[in-house]
Amino acid sequence: MSRRSSRRPAERATDREVRVVAAVLATGSEKEAAHRLGLAHSTVKHHLANARSKVGATTTAQLVWILSPRLPEAFDANPEDE
Repeated sequence: MSRRSSRRPAERATDREVRVVAAVLATGSEKEAAHRLGLAHSTVKHHLANARSKVGATTTAQLVWILSPRLPEAFDANPEDE
């Protein structure tokens, strides 16, 4: 078994890919995330596609679920706690 495949799926994404996912969640759109991060929209789409491929997700929703342990605490908050 290769070292890469032995890691948990969430650990396969780079920190940059996780930051892009977090920015998309925070802004609600890829274009706004790109603006916030100072990236081209195509770069954000590229990071999302790479992350989905690395963790085995077929949708961005699956990607978010898989990466949830690595996303900032703001995304882990339970609305009932507020």
